[in-house]
Amino acid sequence: MKGVRAAVRYAKAIRQLAQERNLLDVIVADIKLIHNTIIENRELGLMLQSPLVSGSKKKGVLNAIFGSNVSELTTSFIQQVVEHKRESILQVICEEFINQYNVLKNIARVTVTTTQPLTQENKEEIIKKIKSDYQLSEVQLEEKIDKSLIGGMVLRMGDKQLDASIRRQLSDIKQELVQA
Repeated sequence: MKGVRAAVRYAKAIRQLAQERNLLDVIVADIKLIHNTIIENRELGLMLQSPLVSGSKKKGVLNAIFGSNVSELTTSFIQQVVEHKRESILQVICEEFINQYNVLKNIARVTVTTTQPLTQENKEEIIKKIKSDYQLSEVQLEEKIDKSLIGGMVLRMGDKQLDASIRRQLSDIKQELVQA
């Protein structure tokens, strides 16, 4: 993805500054607000990507949207991003900041894909197991439904994946029969 290295540097800079000023929790809330707003508002994302819209207009729009809703440090950070013509990667910067925050606070984002919704008891059991196995302080569980799994589940955490689905087991059996 374009601009990932720059996004990592910007995210690291705002994270370090927030840590120095003891504003990390405030800034992560601001960054999540910005990230969600960009994702939910397609026009805003397109405007940030557009080379036809001037930097001053982008700065004005971002200030109008977030100016009174985020901290002074976050507002200043947004202005710096726009002044350095990096507003096109603002969403990626936000994602990278959230990733860095999660690593710092020992938080994991886990996606569980099943054929039907999990019960609250199952969710709690999965969270408890992951927390204890990986010594995490928090697990953010996202649930997805995929009827093609037939049964079982697929668990994804970062770059790790556990596929305990019936579809996978049938595929493995098919491979064994083909190779036999």
